[in-house]
Amino acid sequence: QQIAFARAFGPLDIGLKKVFKRPNRLKRDESIDISNVADDGRIASLATKKMYSQLANQLWHSDSSFQDPPARYSMLYSLSNPPKGGETEFADLRAAYDGLPEDTKREVEGLRAQHNALHSRINLGDTDWTEEQKNAIPPVEWPLVRTHPGSKRKLLFVGVHTTHVVGMHLGEGRLLLAELLEHATQREFVYRHSWRVGDLVVWDNRCV
Repeated sequence: QQIAFARAFGPLDIGLKKVFKRPNRLKRDESIDISNVADDGRIASLATKKMYSQLANQLWHSDSSFQDPPARYSMLYSLSNPPKGGETEFADLRAAYDGLPEDTKREVEGLRAQHNALHSRINLGDTDWTEEQKNAIPPVEWPLVRTHPGSKRKLLFVGVHTTHVVGMHLGEGRLLLAELLEHATQREFVYRHSWRVGDLVVWDNRCV
């Protein structure tokens, strides 16, 4: 039912399935299993690719920003929840842009950043990737400041898939990205969803 509902929004994206090429407990490429349960039904080890993915999912990101086109919408449905924790947070990147000082807006206007599918995972220590996997989704560049096609509002397009600012000294650019991400994820810009079984949450990756 969820897949049928999702198809009403457009073609479905399998994103990182192009890279992982591993068994899927849900048996569908269109679905992602956000859990700590291994394919055999037991608790997965932290040393597995699956758990590296779950760790990476805890970092701030826009889904599939590393591909062209990036994901438009994503949705999560809750089957079961831990007794505590497990919330999902969403940062409003439009409000984050609005909240920037005017001199920072001028600084970032026109800058572009590269997004890479494996960047966050490699930074977490998951370095065991074949050349085929590394090349499955080539890096893409996006403006740091994008305009939402519906509302026409400007937004900051930053997250952990962002590797560097194009044309800027690597260290200086990464410091800028870190500062922008820290700004964008302040409490005033963030909604935290506490899950109940049966919840379905849909969001627009073009602005969160």
